[in-house]
Amino acid sequence: MLKRLYLRLTPETFKNRILFAFLLFLLLPIALLVVYNFKGTEAVLQDNAAKKNAEQLEGFKSGFVDLMSLVMKTGLLLEQDATLRGAMEDPDQYDAIARKRLVENKFAGIENTFFMTGATVYYTLIDLHGHAYTSFMPKSALNYNELSGEAWVKQLKQKGGDRYVWNPRDENVVIRESTASTRMLSLYELLRDDALKPFAYGRLSIDYEEWFYRTAKEGGQEGAYFLVNDSGDALLASDERERVSGTVAEAIERASSLGGDESAPATSIVDEKEQALYTYSRIQELNGYFVKKVPLSLLFKEIDKQKQRFFVGFAGILLLFVLLTYFLSSTITGPLKLFQKKMDTSVKANLKVKLPEHGRGEILALTRSFNAMIDDINGLLVRLKLEEQQKQYVRFQVLLSQMNPHFLLNTLNTIKSIALDKDEDDIYDICVALGTILETTLNTEVDLIRLKDELVLIDAYMDIQRRRFGHGIGMRYDVAGELGYALIPKFCLQPLVENALLHGFGQSVKEGRIVIKAAARGPHLYLEVVDDGMGLERAAERKTARKRKSIGLQNIRESLELLFKYQSTGLTIDSTDAGTRVVMHMPLLLSTPYAKEEDR
Repeated sequence: MLKRLYLRLTPETFKNRILFAFLLFLLLPIALLVVYNFKGTEAVLQDNAAKKNAEQLEGFKSGFVDLMSLVMKTGLLLEQDATLRGAMEDPDQYDAIARKRLVENKFAGIENTFFMTGATVYYTLIDLHGHAYTSFMPKSALNYNELSGEAWVKQLKQKGGDRYVWNPRDENVVIRESTASTRMLSLYELLRDDALKPFAYGRLSIDYEEWFYRTAKEGGQEGAYFLVNDSGDALLASDERERVSGTVAEAIERASSLGGDESAPATSIVDEKEQALYTYSRIQELNGYFVKKVPLSLLFKEIDKQKQRFFVGFAGILLLFVLLTYFLSSTITGPLKLFQKKMDTSVKANLKVKLPEHGRGEILALTRSFNAMIDDINGLLVRLKLEEQQKQYVRFQVLLSQMNPHFLLNTLNTIKSIALDKDEDDIYDICVALGTILETTLNTEVDLIRLKDELVLIDAYMDIQRRRFGHGIGMRYDVAGELGYALIPKFCLQPLVENALLHGFGQSVKEGRIVIKAAARGPHLYLEVVDDGMGLERAAERKTARKRKSIGLQNIRESLELLFKYQSTGLTIDSTDAGTRVVMHMPLLLSTPYAKEEDR
């Protein structure tokens, strides 16, 4: 499946495969790496911009707190001035003109105290005896009843209410010539004497809009500044065309609902929809936030220029690379196509025609290699024909050699019939056992038989040997049920049993035991032939000359190598005076057992 998918996705021709490989494994990784680096640079710039914005907002907060401190100090000076307090508590000790001049002089003195700050505090005082005073020219004439009925006075008059109340959206009541701002930052304060008895109500206002715009302008042109309330609504904006996005407003509202801490660091978020970086910091005294907005296009202006230059250059290099690759691959694929046509011609001529050795370089080398291959193939075909003739001759000889064993088997069956007619049971049993062995020997088409069938042959062999020599050597099989169907080389156990009889016991030993064991260990089958005879050393001492050399073990090793090529096999012998143990192992092959034994 993966191979089919690979063939479907990759081009067929060599030329296109080269181009595809270079694009996929060279140019594309380079492009992705550069884009990744651009993204990393943008992230660094964004982090640096967020830190810079946080520092600017901290400066905003510091300046704003200084303004509020200025207002607070003004209120403190008004409250602590004994002369002013006396005029407020007992206005009848002065005539109206002298009292007004006295209060105005005190106002002027306090203003001179804060002259170096560059900010003007506008304050309105009303006493408890029907008199009102201002440090500025109001838009409308002073009216004590109207002033005492305003909301800020009522708020201060409430029992248990706050003594200090801040209002960042207070109406500007100063004449336009003094300030053109529409809103003021005002502190409503209840003035008290040393006995903590109220003697006046004060409204101390400062033009914070003018301060906000001036400070925003000093902060630079990159971005817009806002002062928002705890719901994210803008109170002031350095650029009236700009707005705080809904995403940021929701974030500010969530932060306010969790009880934002003024000491907490400024927070920066990116509005993906608006593509802008927002940084906001809390002003605890106003229950609001300073916000700075920087468009990402402005922040990444230089990066975008570099991106544009890179991709234009990359597109040009890519085009040149494609053209160069196409040209170079054509110089290779062109001669290869011609070489392919010549090869087709040679194949149609049954490899009897060689290619003309023209050209140079790799094509000439390929032509010579192809011609050498044709010579080798023709020589191989000649050798294969000779080998086939030899195989036919060998097969004929095998057929001739099988004639005598078949004649012997037929003769043996005749003897078995005669013994049965004359009630010679011993002769009949020997003929049956020998016939079983001969039938298996004559079946040359089968190299592997089941272990249980090999054990039947061993029983037949042992039956013949017991009748020949009259010994009582017993056989025991330790084979699990399913291992009886394991496939093993034919006659691989019989030579081992024969060696046990001849060398382990000899003709003089009448009693003994031979055990055949089978065990599966992983993918291998282990077969053991164990006897309790005299062992190999003692047998060698009593060895007599034999007319035929024993080749049983060597035949077994060669059979294992021929049948199980390139697989783990082995034959080991361990012998002592107490007996001999022969172990061989081979791949475990289980045949399917038949449902009925008689169907075999």
